[in-house]
Amino acid sequence: MKKTIERYRKYTRDHETSSHNSEIYIQQLKQEASHLITKIELLEFQKRKLLGQELASCSLEELQEIDSQLQISLGKVRARKGKQLLEENVQLHQMVIHLYFRLIYLDILSIDQQEKFRVVDLNLEVQTDLYIGLPERHCK
Repeated sequence: MKKTIERYRKYTRDHETSSHNSEIYIQQLKQEASHLITKIELLEFQKRKLLGQELASCSLEELQEIDSQLQISLGKVRARKGKQLLEENVQLHQMVIHLYFRLIYLDILSIDQQEKFRVVDLNLEVQTDLYIGLPERHCK
């Protein structure tokens, strides 16, 4: 019986300790959640300011900071767009060079084909008994 009572007391002590730890853990989670909610609200407010909403509540320094951030962002966007256009320009330039060499190749093929036809044209002469002019009696 004493062993059973001891086990009961030990179990209740452990349970009280674990429930106390659970309460502390829950309190920590609640504090962390409220901190995250505050942080989210602050980020949403900053987002609205950057989008140009609710600027009336901003001080001159805040407006200048927003302007500075927007200028930096605009510079990054322009740099990225410039890089993209440069890459596209290089790609198009390479395509032009490729097409130019292709055109030269086709011109060479065309010249070769024309020379073959000229040779064929020169060999097309055929002798016939036909003649141009008034009919005469050709008797031999």
